[in-house]
Amino acid sequence: MNPLRSILLALFTLSGFAAAAELPPLDLFRDKEVVETFGSIPVQESGRIKPLENVASYRLLRFRARRSIWLTDSGEMDGKPLVDPVTKKPIEKEGSTPDKPKPVKLNAVEWMLMSWFRPDIGRLVPLFKVDNSSAITELGLTAKAKRDQYTYAEIEPARQVMMEKMGEYRDIPSRKQTPEQRMIVQLAANFLDYEMIMGHFDFIREPMGAAPKDLPAGVTPPVRLSKSLNTLIAAVRANTGPPMQIPWFRDFAKAALGAMMSGNAEQQFRIFPPVPGDDNVWTGPGEMIFSSINSDKVVPADQLAWLGLYEDVYLALPDATKFKAASKTLLSKIQDAAKLRGEGQYVALERHSMRADYFFYAQWIFLVGFIAVAFTWISPGSRFEKGARLSAWLLLGAATALAVTGVVIRCIIMQRPPITTLYETILFIGSSCALLGLLAEMITKRGLGLLVTAIGGTACMFLSIQFEASEATDTLQQLQAVLITNFWLSTHVPMINLGYAACMVAALISMIYFVQRLFGVFKTGEGDARLLTRVAYGFIATGLFLSLVGTVLGGIWANYSWGRFWGWDPKENGALMIVIMCLVILHARLGGYIREIGLHCCNLILGCIVIFSWFGVNQLGVGLHAYGFTDGIWPKIYGYWLSQFVMLAYGVFLALRERRVKTLKVPDATAEGLEKSPAN
Repeated sequence: MNPLRSILLALFTLSGFAAAAELPPLDLFRDKEVVETFGSIPVQESGRIKPLENVASYRLLRFRARRSIWLTDSGEMDGKPLVDPVTKKPIEKEGSTPDKPKPVKLNAVEWMLMSWFRPDIGRLVPLFKVDNSSAITELGLTAKAKRDQYTYAEIEPARQVMMEKMGEYRDIPSRKQTPEQRMIVQLAANFLDYEMIMGHFDFIREPMGAAPKDLPAGVTPPVRLSKSLNTLIAAVRANTGPPMQIPWFRDFAKAALGAMMSGNAEQQFRIFPPVPGDDNVWTGPGEMIFSSINSDKVVPADQLAWLGLYEDVYLALPDATKFKAASKTLLSKIQDAAKLRGEGQYVALERHSMRADYFFYAQWIFLVGFIAVAFTWISPGSRFEKGARLSAWLLLGAATALAVTGVVIRCIIMQRPPITTLYETILFIGSSCALLGLLAEMITKRGLGLLVTAIGGTACMFLSIQFEASEATDTLQQLQAVLITNFWLSTHVPMINLGYAACMVAALISMIYFVQRLFGVFKTGEGDARLLTRVAYGFIATGLFLSLVGTVLGGIWANYSWGRFWGWDPKENGALMIVIMCLVILHARLGGYIREIGLHCCNLILGCIVIFSWFGVNQLGVGLHAYGFTDGIWPKIYGYWLSQFVMLAYGVFLALRERRVKTLKVPDATAEGLEKSPAN
């Protein structure tokens, strides 16, 4: 646990939320103009500039495993509308009736605004996804379903117990934690972070608590930190004892923690750009307060001005007109300051990418394209088959275009090559498999390439979406400075991943081969069987070339970066295994040791090696290439290997059966020849 989280555990004993004299209506934060303004605000998080919409989206995804939330839902709220604590009226859509309340769906930005400005409502919304009801029982709470959503108010009674257990379980390595322990640690972290989100504006609401005592001279309620922060900090420095002995300091520190909005140091809320020419780190209200406490310098006037603009936004409530004007002023000032620094120019493009959701729609179009391919099998040679094939071409071409567009936009946003994380390899390899499949179809015109595109594209897009949901972190990650302009990152990594793609296409063709053999579509040596074998052979050769060149380029990069060409690192070994297996297949084929069935059996083994090199080595946690560890990935890898083992066993059975048949035919032919000979 990082130091900030420890401070949070010590200070952030939130039992309620202070309210303004008059709370604004929730509809204000669902106003399109307000949502657009706040969603466009540039924020620095994890080392890069991104829109506030991104921050809200991944926070909600981490808490709830979804990017939207319902305020009224018959499944989650027992059919009863959620009641606004202020107006005492149900929060529901127009046209609702007491018997049939219509749910109100909030997107991520609307949820964030609700949590900031109406924490009284945020406490009552089902937010925290709990996949293990035993964890809830262990906290002394009443569990609902095995997997369910819980509100802040439902978890709050067990807060103290949960924090104690979190402190106990956090010292256990993640891999050795029980599912219940892992769930409690995750729930506690999310609970604390949501406390900070709901308390984000406490430094403006009541920065010194509800009834501050012994305030420094010249500081009188209501306190505005933009005007009194330096006076308060001077009082803290002048105090000879521990700061916690100052009557107002505990609430002051708690409000500053809420202003940070996250217990994770990398995800602190940084919204104020520094002056041009300064360092690259933005600042935020919480960090501004804590950094000033820990230094001997006064807070500069330019930072206090940012704090004043931020205060103006909150203090404009509940007047909708003033609130919108103050919000737009803040947005304009941040955008102008970022522009002067040459930053934030891709915020709008990132918002477009998030809303377009290229990979989500590509997944479903790939799936529909697969159905269109299946329709081509119903009536071969008919007009229906031609129409289905044309539809499949259009659908799969559109899905591939969406996937490639999504990858290209990510490159533009980050200004770097397309692959730096395990998640990005899934997108890149999925798009590459789809393109390779379409290329194969252009050459063969037999429907095989369309099937490869449909299966490979659907599988990779689905996997990418599941991976993103399980990680629940921003997938556009900032590179280390040494890699940003590295030539080898632009050559070695795409080349090696193209090799993965070509080899996986070859393995996929072999899977199709054995499935068709299982259903008796063709026999060994027939036209379709020979086509599959030739195409698979071509992809093996392509995979060998790409993997070999990529591996050599990786060695050159390793020599440039680490001073050695080869170190038997697990990732390096995985790449070498792919090259060796491709060589084995090609030489065995050329030497006549394997033929049609043998080649496809070897392709299945090649696919298993690629999966190990792609995903498995990351789970080992050793070596200079150890990245992308993901809980729960090994069972999926084992499942894939098991499916290939079953298919491989079927392939061996086919080979042995055909060999036996040939053996039996040879004596029969010999005997027949003897009977017809003149001697007999």
